[in-house]
Amino acid sequence: VQDLVKGENGLLFTYGVTGSGKTHTMQGSLEDGGIMNRVIDVVFNSIKEVQTRKFRVVPDRLNGFEIVSDAEAAQCRQTEMINNMKNGKSRKANSSNPDLSGRIIEDHKLSIDEDYQYAMFISYVEVYNNYIYDLLDNPEKDIVTGKPKLLSKALREDSYRNMFVGGVTEVECKTPEEALQAYFKGQKQRKVAQTVLNLQSSRSHSIFNIRLASIPYDHLGEDIMTDPSVMTISQLALVDLAGSEKTSRTGNVGERLQEASKINQSLMTLRSCIEILRENQQTGGNKMVPFRDSRLTHLFRNYFEGEGKVKMIVCVNPRVGDFDENVNVMKFAELTQEVEIERPQVVRFDLGMTPGRRRGNQLYREAMKRVESEGVNIQDEEEKPLLYILSNEWPSLELTQCDEEDTLPNLISFLKKRLETRRTLLQDSEENHAKFRSLLVKQEEELILLRSQNATLTSQIEAERRKSATLEKRLSNAETANKSLNEKVVTLKDTKVLLENDLDEMELLLNAEQKDKIRAKQKYRQKYISAKEKLEHEHHRINHMKSLKERENKEKMKEKLEELNQMVLGSNYVEENQENVENGARVASARAKFTVSDPDLTVGQDRLSRRRSRSPLKASSSDPRLSLNPNTAAAAPGSARKPSVPAVSNARHRRSRSAGADTWLEHRPLHTVPLDTILQPSPLKQRRKSVGKIEEKDLINSKVNKYLLTTQNQLDDGEMETRLYKGNVIPTSSGGRQVVLNDVEVLHQESPDGGKASSPKKRSFEEYRGISDRIADLQVRCGQAIEGNPLTPALTRSKAKRSRI
Repeated sequence: VQDLVKGENGLLFTYGVTGSGKTHTMQGSLEDGGIMNRVIDVVFNSIKEVQTRKFRVVPDRLNGFEIVSDAEAAQCRQTEMINNMKNGKSRKANSSNPDLSGRIIEDHKLSIDEDYQYAMFISYVEVYNNYIYDLLDNPEKDIVTGKPKLLSKALREDSYRNMFVGGVTEVECKTPEEALQAYFKGQKQRKVAQTVLNLQSSRSHSIFNIRLASIPYDHLGEDIMTDPSVMTISQLALVDLAGSEKTSRTGNVGERLQEASKINQSLMTLRSCIEILRENQQTGGNKMVPFRDSRLTHLFRNYFEGEGKVKMIVCVNPRVGDFDENVNVMKFAELTQEVEIERPQVVRFDLGMTPGRRRGNQLYREAMKRVESEGVNIQDEEEKPLLYILSNEWPSLELTQCDEEDTLPNLISFLKKRLETRRTLLQDSEENHAKFRSLLVKQEEELILLRSQNATLTSQIEAERRKSATLEKRLSNAETANKSLNEKVVTLKDTKVLLENDLDEMELLLNAEQKDKIRAKQKYRQKYISAKEKLEHEHHRINHMKSLKERENKEKMKEKLEELNQMVLGSNYVEENQENVENGARVASARAKFTVSDPDLTVGQDRLSRRRSRSPLKASSSDPRLSLNPNTAAAAPGSARKPSVPAVSNARHRRSRSAGADTWLEHRPLHTVPLDTILQPSPLKQRRKSVGKIEEKDLINSKVNKYLLTTQNQLDDGEMETRLYKGNVIPTSSGGRQVVLNDVEVLHQESPDGGKASSPKKRSFEEYRGISDRIADLQVRCGQAIEGNPLTPALTRSKAKRSRI
């Protein structure tokens, strides 16, 4: 603002993301005015006493001004007054504008040159979708939609290569209220919309331009000069830039999306211009700056080329979601600080007139008025004679007669007297000069002494003033701290009382809860004791009933077994042997299918063809009277019998004595379930290496040629099954090694009763079966051994039952 009143240009704009407070920083509120309100107040506070009369300076619509006569200005003022009376504006303000009566006014004032008169003009435009609109212009009816609409303005260049908006409306203001009323009028036509991040988001860049015309006084200091060439024009542009937006955060669609695209495009052009200016500054190049890519940068081209100062206010919102965008804003702000633009030094043209002529003319007029008020008529007062004269009037030099001799002697005597008087006056003047010079020297000495004393006293007064200001500041701080401490003490006292009350209430509640807890504890203890006694009694009764029932079942089972034994002993041995053969074949086929065949292991057809056939059945040792051979069926019970076919093992399990040279790779779980069986897998006696997890180096080892995989699984009935998968480790044609599985060993562990208790319905159903089927089932349950195979679990259970019987 100081540069504005001195005749220099300036540009101030706010920059930041959407919703960061740029518009509030520029506009503020009535209680706390923004930058624009404060600038208007400071300018009018400074030029209030030296403003031109309205309409003495008028715009020429070409970025310049014209100076008109006082008569023409009076006629324009009269016309404006008549129009205001017709429209009613002089009696009633616009009700839609805010009430400015309670506005807080900035009282700061700047020093200005009082030999000039000033006229202030404002204009208000916006850049919307890269088009410029005059917000102070009256909208015209659109021929398409029929609604009032503002017409776009074009950029122009004046004779001094300064950019301006052609045909823009410039309003001359004489008070801050007139300027603010014009601003509010333009604010109504500005593009504002609601987005996800901001309730009133600016959809355009607004430019509030203040132009100040300075016209000097004439040589008498009575009126301004009428020559436009001596006028100085300065301007200050206050720009409220629209914030950059991300569509992912604002959720803009349609028209809002198009507006956001144009806003981001213009901001990117501004950033590109700043970056190229910095690049030219660092490298000394002359790269073209793309001012014409956006009307915003094209309008302010002169500022970036050095015609005035450029200042930027960075607005940041401390919201977490704006962190990434704020980082980009701060980087751009740091970039702008490194740009330096050469500006020409503005020198105001010296008109050669006396400085302070306006003030001198005012003092002269005040003195004349004071003298006239005392009754002295200066015009009728005679002119006083001079203090020093060389002589009286000259003698007459007219010759009346040709022989007149008195004229020449009189002239000679007059001249001698005049010369003597002149000599006397010169001496007197020299004496007076000497006295005056000595008086001046004495006065100068006294003045120097008084100045030194004044400087000393001034420094002392300034020190005392600073000391007093420091003490006042300390006193104010102490009073503030004391007030704060007193308020804190009062607050703490209130808090203490509230906490004591809460503590008392909590103690009462705690005591009541303790009492309720003790009562509930006693109550539930009694209930627990009674329920425990009841459950124990019921448990004893149920256990007693179960034991009686089990004893009864055992006795019935024992009786049935005795009856079956008697029935079996009395039957025909031949029929029994034939049935035993058939039943044994079924059991053998089922057992071979269950123990040898494995659904998880796929065996080739060549292996199936090499399988050996099972050995024939042999008589069970559980009953000496049962025999597979009819010819030996009648043998004595105690006679020893030998199998007709010797028992042989599986040919796949044969190992030669030289097999000890094999090296086994045993792959087993880290934690295995211990087997409490009599038949257990025998650990390998050959060389072996046990691992829990196979790695590549274990198989690549050339010494390893056998592989063993141990697994343990739980069957559906809850029993444990152990499997041993065996195979060979052979090399491949590509240089690797592979495992070929060729055998599986399976170990089952089952419960004697099969894990299930036969239901009464099943036993009742068996009573209706034939005697042959019942005997076959009995033989299967009692156990039927297969020649060449170990004893089955069914035989084990049969022997266990016989021993108990």
